[in-house]
Amino acid sequence: MNKQEAIHAMQEGKKVTHRYFTPNEWMTMKEGMIVLEDGVICPPQEFWQWRTDPCWDSGYELFNE
Repeated sequence: MNKQEAIHAMQEGKKVTHRYFTPNEWMTMKEGMIVLEDGVICPPQEFWQWRTDPCWDSGYELFNE
């Protein structure tokens, strides 16, 4: 899925991974904040400011637990 589809899925509370994440890494959103598998919580603008390369525009999928 692309970035916008991934954001929408996360806003629905789904866990999403990316092709560059390790097998156990995922992210979701809660109360407008991005929540990572290790408990880190950050504002979306902070998370995405370091991921501006076009490789982050796609390559997402739902995380299978």
